[in-house]
Amino acid sequence: MENPHDLLEKVLAFARESDIIDAVILTGSRGRNARVDRFSDLDLELIMTSNDIATHQLWDSDVWLTSIGPVLVSIHLANGGDGEPDWPTCLAVFAGGRKIDFTLAGPLRIERMRRSGLDATYTRGFTVLLDKSGITRELPTHTPARPAAAMPSSDEVDAHQREFWFEATQVPIYVARDDLWPAQLRLAEMREQLLVMSQWMVTAPSPSRGQPERVEGQAGVADTWHNGHHLGEWLPEPYSSQVAATFALYTQDSIGKALLATIDLYDAVAKEACAKLGFVDLALRDRVLAHVERVISPETDLRNDH
Repeated sequence: MENPHDLLEKVLAFARESDIIDAVILTGSRGRNARVDRFSDLDLELIMTSNDIATHQLWDSDVWLTSIGPVLVSIHLANGGDGEPDWPTCLAVFAGGRKIDFTLAGPLRIERMRRSGLDATYTRGFTVLLDKSGITRELPTHTPARPAAAMPSSDEVDAHQREFWFEATQVPIYVARDDLWPAQLRLAEMREQLLVMSQWMVTAPSPSRGQPERVEGQAGVADTWHNGHHLGEWLPEPYSSQVAATFALYTQDSIGKALLATIDLYDAVAKEACAKLGFVDLALRDRVLAHVERVISPETDLRNDH
């Protein structure tokens, strides 16, 4: 892989010469100088001189990347949708394998944080590498910390449980048909739901006598990162050691076993999460398992069951 320091110097050299880039800010693990290893990528925010320029000369173009180094592959994302960043991003893997995630943002990005405080990315830590105009000078001072985790509403938890248990009723049908690709896809959806419920469980305040009543929107102290990163660190036992069993090989038997493991683990996590949050646990495990056993039992004859 490319030397990250050499690659960074090439980015800064490009930015210094550019008349549309005002500042370069390093975020991610290298920006906070924590959890850095030899594979760590570079997360860079290029702050433009105009809020309109970000999507013009750099967006959807690889030409400027070649001034940094030979590119193996790149992806340009417009973003701006629900759950997406507010600004375009360019994800580039250079020829040696080192990845840089570029955020192409206008000055409004910095202005918002000057007015309203650091966002979740900057709260974890950042390093200003270049600032031509002084735009970052008034950013709030920061002590690297985890972003506050938002707690779900009762309706969100209810809908989440319903989605999980719905998927759990469909996986065995595909398994019984030996239609394994969609079975794996639905099992993966169930794991996504398991991850979210696990995050709620560990970030919810633990109820105890003498504590103030839970306030919706406030969270506990665990740091669950994102996309399951560092799950082994924040998901406690006995749950953590059960995660491996939720992954399956591409066989009916393996998917069936992973389905049962996922159901059992989700049921246990949901019980604890709902107890902490003070919400209703739908408790559908036994009824769903009865359905699973009926569908994928050895006696099932798909050809004659109409």
